[in-house]
Amino acid sequence: MRILFISGQHLVADAVRVALESRGVEVVVPAWTGRASDSITRQRLVGWQVGAGLVVGDFLGPEQREAAGLLGRLPLPWLLLVEEPADPGWSELVDSGATGVVPSSVALDDLVARLADLVLGRARAAWPDRDQLEEEWRLRRVEQEDQRLRMATLSPREHSVLALLHDGLSVREIAELTGVREGTVRSQVKAVLRKLGVSSQLAAVAQFQRWSEQPERP
Repeated sequence: MRILFISGQHLVADAVRVALESRGVEVVVPAWTGRASDSITRQRLVGWQVGAGLVVGDFLGPEQREAAGLLGRLPLPWLLLVEEPADPGWSELVDSGATGVVPSSVALDDLVARLADLVLGRARAAWPDRDQLEEEWRLRRVEQEDQRLRMATLSPREHSVLALLHDGLSVREIAELTGVREGTVRSQVKAVLRKLGVSSQLAAVAQFQRWSEQPERP
């Protein structure tokens, strides 16, 4: 079996390649020319004689990510290997044409079997849990939008207080830093909890962390 392998420059990606080769999978790694459209073409696919592709998503550089997006325009089924498949950010690459998404925790023999399914034209078999994953993406998007809307209700001062709580400061330390009374800070914290719909500072900080990790925010 011969596959096209796209990844960033990272030890984990190299380990995946070496592991596949240990199972007799021939791996073709494109020589990047500076433009993804020049590195991945139909003519090159014919020359490489690959039957499927594998993209290690977590470590892609800009050119490799663009190349993965281009694969959907070419006659090549491919899998996306990522640490957290439930992250909605991967839906963009799936919409570009990925045949399946596989967690990086997958057993090596299972990964090889899924690639073999692609080579043999059994695309659905290579992604048996697609419906479940797409539902997880939908729910995660709903959660992210709810977080975004709740965060938008905070005043600038409340947002600042929440950020300082996230940084590990106590109410007393925030009061000293901002030059206000502790009671004022406590009132601001209560307003933050109410607006975010949580019952503790810990939950508010956790929600702030999830919001800050979203790829795009207003």
